[in-house]
Amino acid sequence: MSSKTIQAGVLTLILASTPAFGGEGGGGGSRDSGASSGGGGQRSGLSSRATKSVVTTLTRGFDRCGTLPKVYKYDCYRHTYKLAVQQLGGNHAYAEATKALVLVQDTLTQAVNSNLDPAQKPKRKGLNLYRAVKPAAVPQIKRQTERAMQQAETILLRSPADKQVHYARIAEAVNSNKVLLRSAMLPGAAIRLAWRLLKAAVPA
Repeated sequence: MSSKTIQAGVLTLILASTPAFGGEGGGGGSRDSGASSGGGGQRSGLSSRATKSVVTTLTRGFDRCGTLPKVYKYDCYRHTYKLAVQQLGGNHAYAEATKALVLVQDTLTQAVNSNLDPAQKPKRKGLNLYRAVKPAAVPQIKRQTERAMQQAETILLRSPADKQVHYARIAEAVNSNKVLLRSAMLPGAAIRLAWRLLKAAVPA
């Protein structure tokens, strides 16, 4: 199979998984509820199911948040990490992962609560309402969130060796969130970034 064929196939998958901008796509609230119940059954021990549930919540949640105006994104990000933390609640095998995700959640909670914009009404996305932050505070909140995500990745990647298979997947999801946060992507920018990453990964 040629590299061009591989590139075309991977791009098709990227485009198929990209959420529709300006619409609800699959519906924000229903996915949050489903993801939460999927992880809730895993109360002890590492498992592929629990890890996948958290990774899915982080990646799909961040994608959905990306369709909101930037002043609402950060409360949506906070909600996404809150859901991921809830999925790991009570499972001591994921103690370090919980600590890492709580770090991001707490950073976003404090940043949003400290910079709420009373002039903007909450905005609904799916079944959830998200609060706006002051536009002038967005750059600072973005930097704080990036730092928290970097610290979370470090915690995950320094976890015990017997947890690395699972924790590395969660760290990859956090890193993916960080890339999206830095890019502040519109749909066209997302596709261009996907092509750059694909070309770097697949030799011509």
